[in-house]
Amino acid sequence: MPHGQTSLILSAMTKVLCDISALRYYRTPPRYLYALPPIPDFDTPYGRARLRQSPVATGIIHIPIHALSFGRDRLTSTLVKQHLWTKDMPAEAIVDTPFDVSVTSPLLTLLMLSTHLDPISTALLIYEFTGSFSFYSPNIKMDDAIYQSVIQSEFKRLDSWQCITDTQGKPSDLWTRPPLLEFDDIRYILNAGKGMRGRNQLAKAMRYVTGKVASPFEAKASILIGSPQRLGGLGLGGLKNNLEIKLDDSARRICGLKKAYGDIVWEETPDHPMVIVECQGEMVHDSRGRAQADDDRALALESMGIEVIRISYKQISDRARFELLAQRLSNTLNTKLPSPTPRLARKQSEMRDALFRAWPYHENRPSGTNR
Repeated sequence: MPHGQTSLILSAMTKVLCDISALRYYRTPPRYLYALPPIPDFDTPYGRARLRQSPVATGIIHIPIHALSFGRDRLTSTLVKQHLWTKDMPAEAIVDTPFDVSVTSPLLTLLMLSTHLDPISTALLIYEFTGSFSFYSPNIKMDDAIYQSVIQSEFKRLDSWQCITDTQGKPSDLWTRPPLLEFDDIRYILNAGKGMRGRNQLAKAMRYVTGKVASPFEAKASILIGSPQRLGGLGLGGLKNNLEIKLDDSARRICGLKKAYGDIVWEETPDHPMVIVECQGEMVHDSRGRAQADDDRALALESMGIEVIRISYKQISDRARFELLAQRLSNTLNTKLPSPTPRLARKQSEMRDALFRAWPYHENRPSGTNR
């Protein structure tokens, strides 16, 4: 069941989550919001007085609540931070939800966040919103609440989110879920939304975005490999993310699949075969069964003349290892890497500094590291 899709026409003072609070809402599996009492009416004095007793306010959205305001009246409160919006808004900018609260749409949320993030951090959030992954770290109280009020077999009816387990079978903070946003929506704003707050920042961030990805690892690898050289990337453009590849009969017999998906793919040209970079995250790929399936799948693709390059997270996070990977990709794609210059080295260092710190607004853990 989705977070909510109905747009609203709202008055000046409304109960609308925005900015960081909207981001935290979109990162929350709906099953938790169904299981817990609705967040109090933070647009009224009585509701604000109850926020510190609300598990949704304190454990999910966090205080202060970031709330959208369309009026000129300023609220002075340590519990609620108002965000005044007086200019044009994207279509369907406010979304109703089943949880007695409204929220800025994923697109408007990105626009607002981009105004106080650097372009690479914004790009990572674009990958998250358009991709099929997110982060959520429930505490013990949250898990107790949901297991007491919702039968586990009902989770799939409430939402299609799935928690990724680590190599010991323990739940992680990484989840899979349907994409929140399509690239067409972003492109429309970039083309038609000149003058809209956040539009220019979003345009800068899109220079680092190559397509839809399924993990934080894939997002970071795509930025490092596919971004233009002037921004600090390798500039190996023309790549596609999660490209569907139909397998021939021989390949099907090897792996038992009719089709496969490549994480990062360059299609065949007269200069090189099809090349696939597979991001082998430790959490997802370390189990014996998954490793065997990965081996069979790689062999099937290679039987079709496709070059498969499997990489670990350390091969992008460690600079020396990444330089070796860059050289291999350059040789395989029959292209030349630029000669090192002080400016290029500075841009590459800036990109790495931005990529290998904590994922934007994911508290407590430096997530997106090896998955």
